[in-house]
Amino acid sequence: MMERVWSDILRRFGQEVTLRRGGTEVQVQALVQPCLERREEQERPGPLGLGRRDRFRYMGPAECPVDLDTLVVWKGREYRTQSAQMVGEGVCPHWWALLSPREEAEI
Repeated sequence: MMERVWSDILRRFGQEVTLRRGGTEVQVQALVQPCLERREEQERPGPLGLGRRDRFRYMGPAECPVDLDTLVVWKGREYRTQSAQMVGEGVCPHWWALLSPREEAEI
């Protein structure tokens, strides 16, 4: 029952995302949201300035695994997977991942 509820949520509110891994591409409906952080102290720039620290939360279907070798394309931008795990097994299984923007220099 919960799997059906999760599928309905992805169908209604999910966004089109492409998963790239090992030369293959898979289109899925997933939820991608920015992770907002609260910091007490202001960061000090290093010799090269401040690095990007944008983070995004990915929640996608259980049948399309995400791992550290997976690139996620969302809204025309590529994101690297920093961590990923299957959550909700037995109740409402789905993939949860933490993403960061892929830097231009990495391409």
